[in-house]
Amino acid sequence: MPAMVQWRIGVFVDVQNLYHTTKTLWPGTKVNYRALRDFILAQAPHPRWVTFHAFTAINPDWKSQEQFLWALSQMGYRVITKPIRRMSDGSIKGDMDLDLALEVMYMAPHLNEIVLVTGDGDFVPLVHQLVWMGKVVRVIGPGRLTAQELGLVAHSFLSLDQIQGVLVDEDAEIPVEEAPLVTASN
Repeated sequence: MPAMVQWRIGVFVDVQNLYHTTKTLWPGTKVNYRALRDFILAQAPHPRWVTFHAFTAINPDWKSQEQFLWALSQMGYRVITKPIRRMSDGSIKGDMDLDLALEVMYMAPHLNEIVLVTGDGDFVPLVHQLVWMGKVVRVIGPGRLTAQELGLVAHSFLSLDQIQGVLVDEDAEIPVEEAPLVTASN
């Protein structure tokens, strides 16, 4: 009997992109990251072989952001952050695109499938590279605010609003249920 192949999936979430596009496209809503996680796990051949990574810049002035990031970590997301930078003109910058792309490329040799949760067209070259490496690439993004080319170069595209329970009222309480601990020996 042949050995079962471990189909490893890495999920990489561009939290900032989802936050801003959701506010624009679906005012009054927010992303339910637990429902997103549960949807992806339900599609996976085996939940133990799925890892979740969330990328966002942090603003120390936003205390609620700390609670949100803690909740993500308790849901099973590995949370990767860096502080925003204040520019000389008073504006702020907090781009995590390079951080996300590097993480994907470092992990890609150990994954069969990559799920990018973003609508940012800056990731098109990354998707091209992953496909050339023989990886299955899926994009979950914010509907019509997803860069068209990003949806075209991936193996599949799914809009956030097509996943039941992912978009919820911005005042909704999302219970934080801890994700099962995943270890290399599982």
